[in-house]
Amino acid sequence: MSILSRAEFHNEEKAYEYVEARIWPHGATCPKCGERERVSKMGGKSTRTGTYKCYKCRKPFTVKVGTIFESSHVPMHIWLQAIYLMCASKKGISSNQLHRTLGVTLKTAWFMSHRIREAMRDDNHFDFGSGGGVVEADETFIGKEPGQSPRRGVGWKMKVMSLVDRRTGRPKALSLTICAKIPSCRYCARMWRVRLLFIATRPATIIPWVASFPPMKL
Repeated sequence: MSILSRAEFHNEEKAYEYVEARIWPHGATCPKCGERERVSKMGGKSTRTGTYKCYKCRKPFTVKVGTIFESSHVPMHIWLQAIYLMCASKKGISSNQLHRTLGVTLKTAWFMSHRIREAMRDDNHFDFGSGGGVVEADETFIGKEPGQSPRRGVGWKMKVMSLVDRRTGRPKALSLTICAKIPSCRYCARMWRVRLLFIATRPATIIPWVASFPPMKL
């Protein structure tokens, strides 16, 4: 039987139960006050699927609160299909492909794919080159800086540097818009070309600065 034949990919109630079992392994928990005991599932005919009520703070809630599913009218089973397709696709899947496969609008597919990718983002900072390891660095120029107009040269483009820790394989990309404020960074002020070849030998000054940047959204 195909994995996509499973009930949570087609039935809304089963989809909610599947997500609840993973987000609330110890039972439904109120996202507002944290109550777990005085919580019960609402079962009226006009009640939304998967709605609970907390009798401590008197607020209704669903498992979608505080997740990528919040403030979305897309059915939960469609969300699960999109997540499976994005995770199972070896080379990724475009919003256009999600739009065609799931039967949703392109705008909805774009919205879903960006939220899913945001959930996949790893925010755990770590020290590149820790322990004297080798860090590979390279730069490129893409798009354009805000407020800049196209002209000759690369000064108007966005400067992006990528780092890869050779030992762990962990990558990181960041914009160099404020690179000039970092005196430790050896760069050419005219071309903004950065070669952090000394990064492994000076981790105390460069690595913490690099690790402080959030991943760049392209």
